[in-house]
Amino acid sequence: MDKYICLDIGGTAIKYGLADSRGRLFNKDSLPNVIAKDGVDAFLDQVLGLIGFYQKYFKIQGAAISMAGMINPQNGEVLHAAPHFPGLTGTNLVQLVSRKLQLPCRVENDVNSAALGEYWLGNGRGAKSLFCITIGTGIGGAFVLDGKLWPGNSFTAGEVGQAKLGGRNHWEDAASVTALVQKAARLKGVDPETLNGKILCEMVRHGDKPLHRLLRETVHQWATGIAAICYMMNPQRVILGGGIMAQQDLLEPMLQDSLKKELLPVVLDKTTVAFAGLGNDAGLIGALYNFLAREKKRS
Repeated sequence: MDKYICLDIGGTAIKYGLADSRGRLFNKDSLPNVIAKDGVDAFLDQVLGLIGFYQKYFKIQGAAISMAGMINPQNGEVLHAAPHFPGLTGTNLVQLVSRKLQLPCRVENDVNSAALGEYWLGNGRGAKSLFCITIGTGIGGAFVLDGKLWPGNSFTAGEVGQAKLGGRNHWEDAASVTALVQKAARLKGVDPETLNGKILCEMVRHGDKPLHRLLRETVHQWATGIAAICYMMNPQRVILGGGIMAQQDLLEPMLQDSLKKELLPVVLDKTTVAFAGLGNDAGLIGALYNFLAREKKRS
C-alpha cells in the first residue's frame, strides 16, 4: 500500500498523518507550531524532522503539505506569508524537502487544499463547480472547476476575505470568527480570550438575546459575501468550512433566511450551500489530492 505523509500547517499547530492513495488517513496527530516562538529556521527544522521521522519507519512516496499564505503551487514558493508565519515569505518547502530528504513534495494554500478535499471525498463530491469558504481567524476561499483549482493570474484567486463589501472594512475584519468573538467580548464586558465560536453559540442556545442578534448579524454578513460570490462565479455548490461550522444546527437556518434576502431565486434555487463534510481532515486530504494530481500530470 502506498503511503504519503500529509501536513496541514496552521499558525498555532501542525496537523499531520499518513494516508494511502485513496485518501484514508491513519496515525493522525498534531503538535504546536514553533514559528512564532522560535522563528523560521526552527520551524523548517520542525517540518523536516517530522517528515524525516516517518521516513525512518515507513516507505513514504511523497510529502503533501497544506499551509496558510499565498503559495505558488507550481514550485511551492511562499509568495506572501500569512501574518502568523513571520519571515516565511520567499521560502520554498518543496525544494527543501526534495533536496534534504530526497522526497517528492507538493505545497498548496490551506483553503485551496480544503476545497480539493471536499471536492474529492467531502460534500463537494460530484460537483462540476464549487466555491469553498473557510471562516475562522480570517476568511478564505477557493474555486474548483472540473476538479481543478482556479489559481488566478497571480495565484491569489479566492482571497475573498480581503474584499470590501459595501463598506470600508475587509470582509474578514467584519465577519470572521475573530471579529465575532471580539464584538461579543465587548458586548459582554469580558476578555476575548475567554470566548470562542463554540462557547458563543452555546450562550445563544441558552437564550442570550444580545448575542443572538450579534450572531444573526454576522451570519447575514456571511450571506452578503456568499451572494457576491454566487453572482460573480455562479458555482453549483458553496461549501462552508471552519471550526464554527460544527454548529450547523444553529447557523444553517439563519444563513438560509439571509440568503433568501440576498440572492434572486433564479440563483439560489440552482445553488447548493452545504457545510463541510470532512471537518479538520479537509486540509490533509486536499493536500494529498493536490500531490497525486500534480505528480500524475508530471508523469
